[in-house]
Amino acid sequence: MTTTIKISKSAIFELVMAGFEAYAVEHSGAKQVSIETGAHLWGKVNKQLPFTCKIEHVSVETSAQRQRGSLSTNPDSIRIKKDIARAFGMDYSYIGSAHTHPYLRQEYVDANIVRTKKLYQLSSADHICEINSPEMTVSGKQFSIELILTIHALERANDRKDGDAIDEPLIEFSLGNIKCWLYGRVFEHKVAKHLTDEEIIAFERYGLDIEDYFEDDLLPIPIDTALDCGIVWDTLYEEFGRLKFMDGRFEYDLAEVAESRW
Repeated sequence: MTTTIKISKSAIFELVMAGFEAYAVEHSGAKQVSIETGAHLWGKVNKQLPFTCKIEHVSVETSAQRQRGSLSTNPDSIRIKKDIARAFGMDYSYIGSAHTHPYLRQEYVDANIVRTKKLYQLSSADHICEINSPEMTVSGKQFSIELILTIHALERANDRKDGDAIDEPLIEFSLGNIKCWLYGRVFEHKVAKHLTDEEIIAFERYGLDIEDYFEDDLLPIPIDTALDCGIVWDTLYEEFGRLKFMDGRFEYDLAEVAESRW
């Protein structure tokens, strides 16, 4: 079964805005730029299988504790937001969460390393957050989803590899010299003792070990996912400035000054 995550233009706009701000702008009390940020996803979920959802809105998790390599959310935030969403109706259902993976050149990471090491995927810590936490039920099956927006500043703009990946739910796109990877995954939640060998292999995809969990744990099993988002075509060939980091701070040249793709 292939599941589908559809993302509206307004939702990806909101996620990119939040991710870029956390990546480039120094926040009050923070000693570093390029911190992780998180968000909640809202929209519509189909009532029958195969699972399909459409993300219409993104709300940034402003109460989260954000660091360079970690993010700690506040459970009170989502409890309040879910009540607000219920008041707005079915088109504002809670779908899941998103967060960013920010990488700087100073960390000896470049675009090829992000691709070859698949740094745009969920980490084992990200996967742990899904355990025992299904968010949606469709035709008696329980699901959750997670989006990852990975951000990395190149030395110069290069959009040659932008586009949808063939073999995984991944979209690579660029804004100026900022390279982004949008990764999405749907999880079906199943009791550990009922997993097939194939499902155990899928569960261990992001570095977790089935032996570390109890037989009654409700485990998130990654399932085939299609990511449907028009971000590449919405931004391709659009002018954008250049972002540079120096001594822990950033400089931004506006598009009319800096635009030179090749």
